[in-house]
Amino acid sequence: MTKLGINIDHVATLRNARGEGHPNITEIAKIVKSSGADSITVHLREDRRHIKDHDLKMLCNKKYLINMEMAANIKMMNIAIKNKPKFVCIVPEKRNEVTTEGGLNLNKNYNLLKKIVETLNKKKIRTSLFI
Repeated sequence: MTKLGINIDHVATLRNARGEGHPNITEIAKIVKSSGADSITVHLREDRRHIKDHDLKMLCNKKYLINMEMAANIKMMNIAIKNKPKFVCIVPEKRNEVTTEGGLNLNKNYNLLKKIVETLNKKKIRTSLFI
């Protein structure tokens, strides 16, 4: 069966640009879930321009099926382990891009990616790669 996941990053971007708590990420997640989405995607970027750490924590604590997009590094891996999203998608990050524009370089990053995927899988976090 096909599953629907909704990315709420840019709702957080709008909230961040306004410098206030509106729109509320928790309320948006409720709307997404009640509208029939199976999961919610959030990209915790290293620069935190979209989702913030407390957003991820709050959404994971609410028991939503969270697909966390993250950079391929140990710091982000540890944040994922701490928050226990259902899914992780490892994506490339470039500071100047508006949104993810290309895939991971598997040849260049093989050992690091292997370590991250194995560690997350041991913690029962299903992992995919953006290639």
